[in-house]
Amino acid sequence: MMTTRPRNTPERGSITAMLAVLAVALIAVIGLVYDGGSKIAAMQRADNAAAEAARAAGQYITGADLIGGTGLDRTAAIAAAHTYLAEAGVNGNVSISGDLITVTTTTTEATVFLSIIGITSVAGEGQATVRITEGL
Repeated sequence: MMTTRPRNTPERGSITAMLAVLAVALIAVIGLVYDGGSKIAAMQRADNAAAEAARAAGQYITGADLIGGTGLDRTAAIAAAHTYLAEAGVNGNVSISGDLITVTTTTTEATVFLSIIGITSVAGEGQATVRITEGL
């Protein structure tokens, strides 16, 4: 003879609810790991673009400029840095203060897993500074 359990037990379906919560938590953890890599990539891209834009700006000084006392062609240096940033597809700001050329950048990378919970992109910021020196 078979025995049956009562159909209306208070714990009926509790495993399903627990699995649903665990599945969402697992997706969130995977998202943090995978999309965390996207955050690191955005930061590296921003740093690299800032460094290269600062280098491009620094190309607008020559030994003759330093010897003659005219220094850096500031307008051309800023334009060169902005041109590099535009070609790299990175937003940024270039400033020259005294003997320092500073480039700050921001980039964004799209997320894959975190977009499920409404986070569609992660941002990265970078900065590079070039010092203009006189002498060899």
